[in-house]
Amino acid sequence: MKKITISIIILYCLALLETSFFVHFNILTHYNFYFLNSIFILIVLWNLFEKRENFSGILVAFTGGFFLDVFSSQLIGFNISIAIIIALFIKLVFKKYVQIPSIKRA
Repeated sequence: MKKITISIIILYCLALLETSFFVHFNILTHYNFYFLNSIFILIVLWNLFEKRENFSGILVAFTGGFFLDVFSSQLIGFNISIAIIIALFIKLVFKKYVQIPSIKRA
């Protein structure tokens, strides 16, 4: 519960920074490349380093997408659906194709 609460606070702060401060920093404007979406980076990292049987990454994806939707001018639900799809895709790939070796103790 503590981990989820801290992640919600971090996601809220990242959404505020991303929609109010980071938009003023254009990187490689000639190529239309803007600042990377820090919330989606956090969602990907959270789901990559989370245990397989734990599903708090999907809650983090929903929360991050919700905050992006609230602070943006896009349709409500667009960023939520993209974030959940990314989280579920990572979970599916890890469950199906990645096998982590276990340590055998003597």
